[in-house]
Order: sequence, then C-alpha cells, then structure tokens
Amino acid sequence: MLIRSKAPVRICDIGGWTDTRFAGSGVVVNFAVDLYAHVIVFESDATPGSAEPRIEIDALDMGERIELGHTRDIEYDGVLDLLKAAVVRMGVDRSLRIVIWSDTPPGCGMGTSSSVGVALLAALGLAVGKPLPRHSLAELAHALEVEELKIECGVQDQYAAAFGGVQFMEVDFPHVRTSPLDLSEDFVHELNERFLVAYTGQSRLSDDVHRNVIRNYRAGAGQEREAIGTLRSCAHEMKNALLGQDFGRMGEIMNANWEAQKQLHPMITTPAIETAVSVAFANGAVGAKANGAGGGGSLTFLCAPGMEFQVRQALLELPGIRILPCSIAREGVRSWHSPR
Repeated sequence: MLIRSKAPVRICDIGGWTDTRFAGSGVVVNFAVDLYAHVIVFESDATPGSAEPRIEIDALDMGERIELGHTRDIEYDGVLDLLKAAVVRMGVDRSLRIVIWSDTPPGCGMGTSSSVGVALLAALGLAVGKPLPRHSLAELAHALEVEELKIECGVQDQYAAAFGGVQFMEVDFPHVRTSPLDLSEDFVHELNERFLVAYTGQSRLSDDVHRNVIRNYRAGAGQEREAIGTLRSCAHEMKNALLGQDFGRMGEIMNANWEAQKQLHPMITTPAIETAVSVAFANGAVGAKANGAGGGGSLTFLCAPGMEFQVRQALLELPGIRILPCSIAREGVRSWHSPR
C-alpha cells in the first residue's frame, strides 16, 4: 500500500505580517488555491521495530535525496530540514520511502514550505497510525518551522493549507481561530476569472525578510507600527468586501495593503515587482500585492472585468515573468491510502 496527501498553497494574504510573533495579534484573509504540495509515502512490509528504520526522502522538484536512520540520530544541516523535522515530530519508527514535489516554483511567497509540512504530517500520520485533525496539523506544521528549525514565520500559511477555501483568521500568536467565508459559487467563479497570479522569476527566503522586518519594527519610530495597524484594518475590510461581493473595494484594499506592507522594510519590494505592478495597472488591473513576505516571489493581481487577457499578455512581455494558473481550492489538506 501507499499513502498520498496533498495540501494547497495560498495567495493574496490580506493582513499578512500581523500573524507573526513580533506583531503579537492580528487578522488575515487569504485564499487557498489549487497549486499543491504533493506527498507519497511508500510503506515498508517490515514489522515496525523489527530492524533499524531506514527512511528515504526524495524531493523531486528540488533535486535532493537523503537517507535517514533512527530519529534520535537526525541532524539539521540545511538539507531538507523541514522534512526531517516532520519525521522527528511524528516519531516514525519504520522504514519508509517518501516522495515530495510542489506545483509552485521555489521562493514564490505562497506558503509552499508550510503546505509541504502539512501534507507530509498528514501522510505520516496515516503511516504511523496517528492521523491528526486539521487544526492539529496546522499547529504542528508551524512548530516544525519555529521550534525545531528556529525559522521566523507567521501562522497563516499552515492553516490555509490545512483548511483551504477563503479564510478569515484571527491570530493571538501562535494561536489561530479560522472562519471560512461563505461565498456564493458565482462569486467564486468570478474571483477565479479576475485573479491573476504571476511569478517574478526572483525567489526569496522568507526567513531573511522576516528578520529584517523585525529589526526595522523594533527600531522604528512609529511608521512600522502604524503599518501593522493598517494591515489589520485591511483584513477586516477585505472580509466585508468579499461578503458584499464588492470587487471595486477589493482592489482598493489590496492596494492599501501593499502600500502598508512596503512601509515595513525597503526590501519588501524590488524594481521587478514595481515594474510588473505598473504594467498590470496600465493594462487593466485594479488591485495588486506581493504574496507573502515580498522581496521577490509572486504577485496577485485583481483585473477589471474583460481585462484579464490584456493584463496577462502585458505581464508575459516582461523578463522572467511566469503566469501561474490557479483557482480557489475549496478543500484543504487531503490524505488517503491507495493500492500500488
């Protein structure tokens, strides 16, 4: 038997940065989309505990492969450490082969590492007979990054991966209360048409961006704290705009969120991002923001009706730009047994 799992990534995180340790409390609206982290776990026929476990991990899209022994001997050395941390936390005591890949490019700012963590924990839970509910998967996936690996990251991505859909999240770091927004089918279809996700071709390490923002926030004279307050307000306003099906207001909120986000640190934007945003607005976009921490990665655009094609074509003329076709993923993480 083999076990499969997959978890979606998220885009357009309104209120992002308020879900962090340094902000303390916050509010986020984000959109899970059908670009997934995929995991396959091939179960060994050997009896658990009958021999020293050997765990093989193949990260296909990263070109990395490692072999692990007993969990007590695992060391974090910068090679697939998140995956090692999942094996450690789940107490895997049997031989397994784990294959992982993602639909998103590296460093795209869409929470891919968190989706990988959630998907792997879900699959390992089935493999060791300890399946976890969604909320526990999100909590544990966050712990892998901040406790095991000492990475600075927010908490929204893990919950988007676990629950899917369009979520309104209230954060008292590290605790999260999620509320799915009940949107009509027609409105979701229209969102799928008007949203456009573009990868800039520039990957970035979110931990580096987070540490720079934290230093700026602590040393700041008020601008950064005001920006965090604006980001919280944007999330509340986006919730109301979505429930009111107000696309014009959505675009305004995305733009306000992006301007506030850029106030946190100069490295959040880049010349390539600014060029892409300018080109998109010149060709029919009404809203734009970088996904996640910024500093590269990807952007979400909201297009005026009937202008989606023009925005796409204009962006594709820019060097390095890739369009990432996607739609809102109503479901979060899924894991299941499958015959070989």
